[in-house]
Amino acid sequence: MNKYLISFAIILLTTAATFAQKGIVKGTVKDADTGEEVIGASVSLEGTTTGASSDVFGNFQFTAPAGTYNVIASFIGYKKTTQEITVVEGQETVLNLTLAIDAQELEAVEIVGKANTESAGALMVERQKADVMIQAIGAEEMSVKGISDVEDAVTNVTGITKVESKGLFVRGLGDRYNNATVNGLVVPSTDPGKKVIDLGLFSSDIVRNIDINKTFNPALYGDFAGATVDVVTKDYPEEGFFNVGLSGAYNTQATGQEFRTFQDGDSEFLGFSGNGRALPAEMNDRQVPDAYNNSYTPSTINAMPNIGVKLSGGNLYEFDNGMALGFIAAGSFDNKYNIYEGVKNTYRAEGSTINAYDSKEYEYSTKTTAMGNLFFKINDKNSVSFNNFFINQSSNSNLELFGKHEELGRTEPVFRTRNTYEQSTVNIHQLVGDHKFGVNDRLKLTWGGGYSKSNAQEPDRRQITYRDLDYDAEGDIASGRLFANAPDDSHRFWSDMNEDTYSFKLATSYGFGEYNDNNDTYRHNISVGYNSFFKQRDFEWWMSTLSIVGRAPRLDINDPQSGLNDAFEDGSVEYKPIVRYDTKFSATQNVNAFYADYGFDIVPSKLKMNVGARYEKGYQEVVYKQENTTDPNAPDIINTKETDNILPSLGLKYTVNEKSNVRFAASQTLIRPLMSELIPFRFTYANGQKIVGNPDLESSQVTNIDLKYEIFPNSGELFSVGVFGKKIENSIELVTKASAITEFEYVNAGESFVAGIEVEVNKRLSNVFQNGGDWLNRSTVGANLTLLTSETDLSNAEGLFTNKKRAMFGASPYMINIDASHEANLFSDNVTSIFTVTYNTFGDRLAAAGAQGAGDIYERSYGTLNFIWKNRIGEKMGLNLTMKNLLNPDITLEQEFTNGTTGVVETYKRGVEAKISFTYSF
Repeated sequence: MNKYLISFAIILLTTAATFAQKGIVKGTVKDADTGEEVIGASVSLEGTTTGASSDVFGNFQFTAPAGTYNVIASFIGYKKTTQEITVVEGQETVLNLTLAIDAQELEAVEIVGKANTESAGALMVERQKADVMIQAIGAEEMSVKGISDVEDAVTNVTGITKVESKGLFVRGLGDRYNNATVNGLVVPSTDPGKKVIDLGLFSSDIVRNIDINKTFNPALYGDFAGATVDVVTKDYPEEGFFNVGLSGAYNTQATGQEFRTFQDGDSEFLGFSGNGRALPAEMNDRQVPDAYNNSYTPSTINAMPNIGVKLSGGNLYEFDNGMALGFIAAGSFDNKYNIYEGVKNTYRAEGSTINAYDSKEYEYSTKTTAMGNLFFKINDKNSVSFNNFFINQSSNSNLELFGKHEELGRTEPVFRTRNTYEQSTVNIHQLVGDHKFGVNDRLKLTWGGGYSKSNAQEPDRRQITYRDLDYDAEGDIASGRLFANAPDDSHRFWSDMNEDTYSFKLATSYGFGEYNDNNDTYRHNISVGYNSFFKQRDFEWWMSTLSIVGRAPRLDINDPQSGLNDAFEDGSVEYKPIVRYDTKFSATQNVNAFYADYGFDIVPSKLKMNVGARYEKGYQEVVYKQENTTDPNAPDIINTKETDNILPSLGLKYTVNEKSNVRFAASQTLIRPLMSELIPFRFTYANGQKIVGNPDLESSQVTNIDLKYEIFPNSGELFSVGVFGKKIENSIELVTKASAITEFEYVNAGESFVAGIEVEVNKRLSNVFQNGGDWLNRSTVGANLTLLTSETDLSNAEGLFTNKKRAMFGASPYMINIDASHEANLFSDNVTSIFTVTYNTFGDRLAAAGAQGAGDIYERSYGTLNFIWKNRIGEKMGLNLTMKNLLNPDITLEQEFTNGTTGVVETYKRGVEAKISFTYSF
């Protein structure tokens, strides 16, 4: 770790020395007549390529070698202006430039600009002017921080963290309390146990910006209490482009190491199972086929470096009649080799172990994305876009467990291997329109419709358990006797889930009364709308088990298939199908909603109120059969849930001055059970843990309150502090079930409370420390902190809970994100480098609640440190270095027992990753 810090310090010192030879040119560009800021004006040194564009506040800044120059400022519709300056080494030259309107040019030119919502500065202005509380992160910020996907991006926002395998937690509230949309339209999940689609599926290459709403307003679906995340995708470029990107990465725990895996088809390297793991047709009839395609014998290879390939391009074609046609297309492929080594344990209530495994997991994963979007501008006020996305993600893991497993009835060590291949595919198609009418866009209309289809499959999972182990001369396991007392011990398993989602939106707003030129709004605004989605999910699984008829064969763990073939031939082992008819379910969820919102400038440009309500009608239906039924004609069990809710909201915004606001929001929302949680179906994990659904779950009701003070001192800068509180009635919690096996279930847990403080800071260092010159002016720091308290009261819920009052599942007492960036020209004016360091951490958080005297399980705190060095070489090339997880901390789950002791449930490391990427623009 020290060598990384020393290297970074050398880079910073070198950069400081380089900048001592230059001076800074900075200032503002304003309209000569009105005094208003001119956004996007070009300011450059005559005869050079050195310069900058004015930002959303009319400010510009760049560095230049010492000397005398003519500065030229220009913008469409204005006359050029020229001013002579002298740049002094190590000093600032401040200019206040004005542009006069060119009347002749304006006769022929109408200026229509596209808002740059990829820019951090533009998003900050949008946040400042917005009537509701909103946070956003754009493509520009994601690039600077080395963020590769939407999930990583969102975890940089105040109060949001990622819990291992559990998804995003917002203000201590997990998957069930959050929503995700793409361009405002609902999309399906690829995980039967989750409500929100895996945001890690969305590569940063296809994202324009991400909007995060942590407070409710009537235009949002009411089924959330944490946040609604809207992924806004790229639509069209201002200019034609074509980019190519290549990357390679080294992981300290995996790259070059021996890697045990299963290679069942050529296409699995690319993340597609093809027919390599296809379900034999006989298993649909609960019959065992004559033979299976794939072997229990693993392949041993050396893990290669991780690779990435990206292509993107687009253009805009403008026509004489004002129409325009734009498109953007992108495709990418990334893979990763990971090795996780640690332990997996389960415990009795007093702290003695039931299962105690040393674990080693080899995981090969891929992600493939493709995007093709068309944009048609009818005129400056009417446009339609057609968005299309294909995403494929796969994971091929081989888990090895060695140790004690008393649930198998054994006291001596056992060895278990489990190969799991998971593939998730999402297709998204959307048609959306945007229309404006009247003076100052008095009437606005937006609409959209989308169809999405997801498939999640786990084909031909293979698990085998060994006992009576033999060891080689190096002490490694060489062979073991097949163990198959129960179906879960040694088996093959298939599952398949398909989900279709139709989503619609229609919204209109009308402004009347006095028009405010500063905010581009009318004093009164009325918004009404309708949105809905319709989901249909089908899930089914199949399983056959290895059954010992005679004497259990001894198998070579490196080639078990040869021994199994002999055992099949002599009849000592056979396959048996699981003959049950509770192996599938279907689920339907429909939501129809109408809403209205009224915005009123109580005191123009000072105090604004938004009050509204949303009527939301929800319907859930799950169809399944009685657990463990062997009767193919057993009747279906149909469980339905209907909700009718009116969800009010109130928002107040008080503008203290042009740079600061005070905001207040209050609302009512609800939380519905997930479809999979309403079915008594057991999801079984390799270490013996099981999670079962509960048909009796009911919806939760949520009361939300937020108060925030925010200051925007300079362009791109922010300081905000806020407090929030939530009361959740009838909350849903995951608890340990009163059972003879390690099992968890969902219950309604009475009342829950969560409250906290959020602080956010973004600052340019030159505005903090004086006389720092260009070094500080090109350095920024950002930080956000959340302090949280929560409580769940299980006193009135059924179950033998160890702690009837405790923190909410997944709620951390604190969450911290810190980043620092510095821009430099280390080698020449033609090479711009940005150095960024990011760090985030959180407090211990509850992973599962204990029952029957067993203690609660906590994920222990750890920190993640990353370093990103981005280099822009001229106008066409980029060369970047990203170092992730530099501290390589232990990721640990621990169980706390009532006698004051603790036990490790799981622990492992991820390894340090070093990645080099190259891009070229044609």
